[in-house]
Amino acid sequence: MKYRLLQWLACPACRSSDLRLETVRTETVSISAGYFEPGEDVPGVDLDAREEQEIIEGALHCSACASVYPIREGIPRMMPPESQPGPPSRHYQSEMDASLPEWEQHFNELARPLTSSDFLGRLVLDAGCGFGRHAFFAARYGAEVIGLDSSADGVAAAQRNTRRLNRVHIVQGDIHCPPFADACFDLTYAYGVLHHVSDPVEAFKVLGTTLKPGGRISLFVYGPRQGMTLAVNNTIRGFTKEMSADNLEIFSRSIARSLRLFSHTPYKLLQHVPVAREVVSHLPVHDHHQWPFYVVVADIYDRLRVPVTHWFT
Repeated sequence: MKYRLLQWLACPACRSSDLRLETVRTETVSISAGYFEPGEDVPGVDLDAREEQEIIEGALHCSACASVYPIREGIPRMMPPESQPGPPSRHYQSEMDASLPEWEQHFNELARPLTSSDFLGRLVLDAGCGFGRHAFFAARYGAEVIGLDSSADGVAAAQRNTRRLNRVHIVQGDIHCPPFADACFDLTYAYGVLHHVSDPVEAFKVLGTTLKPGGRISLFVYGPRQGMTLAVNNTIRGFTKEMSADNLEIFSRSIARSLRLFSHTPYKLLQHVPVAREVVSHLPVHDHHQWPFYVVVADIYDRLRVPVTHWFT
């Protein structure tokens, strides 16, 4: 945890911003020249030495309600007392390879009509950050990004995938009660999140409270599935919902191999052939041909483990 993150945090239980920081172990990391303005006074940052102190172990104590939130492995764990952590994710092993253009193209597709200039100099909340794939590019476009996720696996992977970016902060917390001061973000986005929560309208309203006046919110949600697609989805979910983690991973790998053979490969080979394109563009999840195999497996695993509670028109 970076010291300057404290200015944006609030107790998720009582909404107080009066948090006392306790540090047990810190670590010094190098920062690049140009991340901060010359002479800028940034907590924990030594601009002359190009170093920053980060809190690895410690706690945040709320002076108003006496709640205590541990800091473990550099991540503030700010789940409200009544909230349950998110389910384990197969993406805990996923590594970002920013040299592959598909990652950035995917982020830009989700963010549209936002462009890279909309992130420059902004304070941004990535609500439901997963393994950090979107926070990575928002930060590269010049934003100070706070990634929030309720899954311990998710925040651990996000921390690992954004560790070289000095303007990314990762927090474990609940999207229904985000541990941030009201009206502090210029931009909040939630990509692939609201269709999984029990009350997406209420979650949307809560995310709205995180924004400054005139701030912007950006969403990506699933549209309705119909016909054979809906029937297949429901059948598979009914079959896998009681599976152990190991068996679900084996099953997800089998599906991924089938998609590679019967959907992804035909689409890659025939997508530019005029007549054939009309056929292969209807193959199931053909657009996932661009992802490494381990990402396809993890996406399938998470889709089967975490139910879709709402479809959006």
